[in-house]
Amino acid sequence: MSWVAIDKDKCNACGICALRCARCFTFANEKVSVQADENCCIVCGHCVSLCPTGAITHSRMDAENFEAVGTPVHFQPDEFMSFIRQRRSHRHFKNRAVSKATINRLIESARYAPTGSNVQGVEIIVLEDGERKKKLSDLTIDFFIERGRMASEKLQTMPSGPQTPARLQLEKTVRYRDNMLKAKSVGYDPIFHHAPVVFMFHSLLETSTPKDNCVIASTTLGLFARTLGLESTYIGLLEIAARLYPPLDEAIGLPGGHEIQSVLIAGYPKLKYLRVIDRNPIKVRWE
Repeated sequence: MSWVAIDKDKCNACGICALRCARCFTFANEKVSVQADENCCIVCGHCVSLCPTGAITHSRMDAENFEAVGTPVHFQPDEFMSFIRQRRSHRHFKNRAVSKATINRLIESARYAPTGSNVQGVEIIVLEDGERKKKLSDLTIDFFIERGRMASEKLQTMPSGPQTPARLQLEKTVRYRDNMLKAKSVGYDPIFHHAPVVFMFHSLLETSTPKDNCVIASTTLGLFARTLGLESTYIGLLEIAARLYPPLDEAIGLPGGHEIQSVLIAGYPKLKYLRVIDRNPIKVRWE
């Protein structure tokens, strides 16, 4: 049985559905037919969205969520570029909670981020509880302290010589340890930076582009956060530790087969940047 139905009384046989999705739709002799199921349909909803007469319905989707677009939203290119350029990574936040209503709006923005093959498999853990954040932060710190200890021991056994990539990486790991110890000694959280809310994006690994899906979702959420007066930054350290340190992985408690793919902290910024920042040009290969 087809997941998609066409109301023949409304259909004007324009063929736009078949143009968009030749896998499920057939347009021949001025007539449109459809057979949409698990063999061809990824439940993207494009057929419903495109139909000019509203003749198409999809049994796997809620018709009420197909709101009319109306006049498309248009941003002035220079203003939107400025919005992108003004985004900074913020690690200093006001002592001000982010309301549940605001958090829900942020989550809703991530809901509409694209995913590979339309799997829509991104899930989010929202951390607000102080004790919970401290526990996960402490476990992440423990991981990097231990990793730094092992790197320091390995450096002591390496013969002196040129700065090889391996040596540089070990030295970097030791610096991470030293920075963690210093921050912890003065009561500063070097992982979550005392942010009021943390978003941990995770996905089943055995799916289409899990890392891309989570990063696109977190980027979408982070940009939308700016429109609500919030700022954010990515926390790659926890992502690394969650993959490699079983005590942290156990404490997070992900569903089976899932892995943290992106972590974002957010809050109301304490600092105001007055200038955009210089960036290296992207290397481009034209063909």
